[in-house]
Amino acid sequence: MFPRLQFLTLDASPLTHRAQALAALEGGVRWIQLRAKHLREDVWIAEAAAIAELCRDYGATFIVNDSPQVALRAEADGVHLGGDDASPAAARTLLGDFAIVGVTLNEPAHLARFAGVRIDYAGVGPFRHTASKQKLAVIHTPESLAALITAAAPLPCYAIGGVTATDWSALRALGAHGIAVSGAIALATDPVSAAKSLVEAVSA
Repeated sequence: MFPRLQFLTLDASPLTHRAQALAALEGGVRWIQLRAKHLREDVWIAEAAAIAELCRDYGATFIVNDSPQVALRAEADGVHLGGDDASPAAARTLLGDFAIVGVTLNEPAHLARFAGVRIDYAGVGPFRHTASKQKLAVIHTPESLAALITAAAPLPCYAIGGVTATDWSALRALGAHGIAVSGAIALATDPVSAAKSLVEAVSA
């Protein structure tokens, strides 16, 4: 089963994506997602390949947001796909049976997009407002988030959107397998300490 904490790198961080990943890894995070929206493809691939190597050094899982092609070329463990990205079926065909294919799930109706395709996990939310995403879907109530997680079962669901360490117990009670965070580490004054606090929270 996947770790309960996933860290997504952030364009708006004062740190490079690679430095963010390293700080998270040093803090104990063992699942990193490169979420780079503004890099040229060659730079994107190089950054992804460097982070993939870091993750191998730490025994961590590494996935790329948006692009199965970048994931393939960087030798990542898989890809995370939003509603406007490549289809999960195309990603599975390109990356193979052993790759991780995750999806963003904002409402139960979105499950129809994935019919007949093996999905490994879903990022569900948003849990609250976050500045790390420009096109933010409607923010969930606890009740609607719990209903979404139930509809997605048995997929492991990761709550996303402004999540902090103190949210974990409530989100777990709603049925979340884990949490996905970005700014909680990437914008922290001490990213390594922030990562440690999150790891401790989900391990409790």
